[in-house]
Amino acid sequence: MLLGLALTLTLTAAPTAAQAAAFAKGKQWEELYLAFAAVSPDASAKADRPKIAQALLAGCLALQVDDAVMAFSLGEKSVAFGPTADALYCTAITAKRSDQRGAAEEALRKGLGSYAKDGRFALELGRLYLEDGQQEEAVTTLARVPAKSKESAEAKRMVAQLARESGTPGESPLDPARGERGDPGRSERVRVEATGPVESARGTSRSYESSVDGDGRRVRQNQYFRFYYFNSKRDFGQRAEYEGKVQGALEDARVTAQRLLGVAREKPVDVILYSREEFRLHHGPQAAQAVAGFYSEDAIRMNDSAEINDRNRTVLVHEYVHAVMDELGRFNQRSLPVWMHEGLAEYIEWRSEGAEGPPKHYAVALQQLALQGQLPKLAELTNGPLIATRNPGLAYALAAVAVRLLVERRGMPEVIELIEDCGKGTSFEQALERRFGTSVARLDEELTSSLK
Repeated sequence: MLLGLALTLTLTAAPTAAQAAAFAKGKQWEELYLAFAAVSPDASAKADRPKIAQALLAGCLALQVDDAVMAFSLGEKSVAFGPTADALYCTAITAKRSDQRGAAEEALRKGLGSYAKDGRFALELGRLYLEDGQQEEAVTTLARVPAKSKESAEAKRMVAQLARESGTPGESPLDPARGERGDPGRSERVRVEATGPVESARGTSRSYESSVDGDGRRVRQNQYFRFYYFNSKRDFGQRAEYEGKVQGALEDARVTAQRLLGVAREKPVDVILYSREEFRLHHGPQAAQAVAGFYSEDAIRMNDSAEINDRNRTVLVHEYVHAVMDELGRFNQRSLPVWMHEGLAEYIEWRSEGAEGPPKHYAVALQQLALQGQLPKLAELTNGPLIATRNPGLAYALAAVAVRLLVERRGMPEVIELIEDCGKGTSFEQALERRFGTSVARLDEELTSSLK
């Protein structure tokens, strides 16, 4: 009953602070989360937001040991309504416990920036860096633990332990004031000698490891991703903040795609992050103007990524789906028509943003074309990039609606099976007939009918 109420609330008017308090009082944490999962803080009265944030925080604190994933979700939503120190800390701790280390780092950095006198943030961020093998970053961060805080003693103990392990008694592994130890530029060469060139074996840990490749690009890698970018004269703090945001965005893309597809990629994915100018230099002015990113040759290539924003995050989801499909299809991209490749990625992108269909103007345009009998045929979208069509946005929308029809007919698992069949050598038409009992021509007819 209450679950139904929560779902109704998310689909109608924004729930109130009183409703949030009632869920919290009854320890109905799942119902509380469902009630506010899709609610923007702007939809609630300004005076109510702190009360809602407090109710969500109560859930994070209550579940942080027994259900870290749900606790993180509640904490993250609490931060959206009111980024208090306790909410940021609970979000960070539960993110770490649920292996979302990028999100943990981002929450800790935000907490350190907003609540510098709260020693919890610098201590836990330093500990996170230490666990990830980033000793220099760890010492620099631990040095920011306020001397008068209760965390100060633990921070000093950790730094002293690092000094003993470094074999230089009385000397810290890093002088925070200089950003290096004796050897200028050493911070840029950490682990390069150990890891070798960029084509060496990738990390097998969920924690990120650092290096610099032969082209001078900063490289960070774990068992899921390897991303690299030019430092662009960032100092240590700027670099750490940027990498934390990238790690969070990549983790979000992986988790979102796995949740919606039901599968994830096993082989790590390369992600190359270009500024707009770098993308133009490597891929030409036309591509720089036309695309936000693309997946090619087993790598995601992101345009205009000097700063990680909401648009970058959405594009990462889209391109990561291509990387998953590529692996499912045994890296034979020609085994599927282009509309299937782009349609599934676009459909998952919609779902990741909470939508079930295309933006309104494309939905209206598709409906009009269907009514006029002028809807493009899927066969016309079999080869060649959709970005090169007369109306790329419309082509992407049509392809995604076609995939949505398949999902509605047999479910996402059957779509995944179809991709795997094609990767094993079955023709797309045969796999479509076997898995969905239809053909591309009949799917065109169903598209026209549904869009009318």
